[in-house]
Amino acid sequence: MVYAAPRHTPLSTARDRQRDGMPAYQAALDAMPPRHAAAVREYVAAVHAEAAARRIESNRLQAAINPRNSGNHHKNGA
Repeated sequence: MVYAAPRHTPLSTARDRQRDGMPAYQAALDAMPPRHAAAVREYVAAVHAEAAARRIESNRLQAAINPRNSGNHHKNGA
């Protein structure tokens, strides 16, 4: 078996950046007054929710453009 380094994708790069930044982010939150930290957490949660909604909308639009690639294309012998 030959080892191949993992392929870097935009998603894996973003996840790496998030993981690498988490300790400093958590330390900054811990140093903030509680109501400020709560506001930051709420904002970050809203950004994550928006990103998820955009992914859903993107998938829906991609399916509308190319219905063959949506859902289970093996169903009904397609």
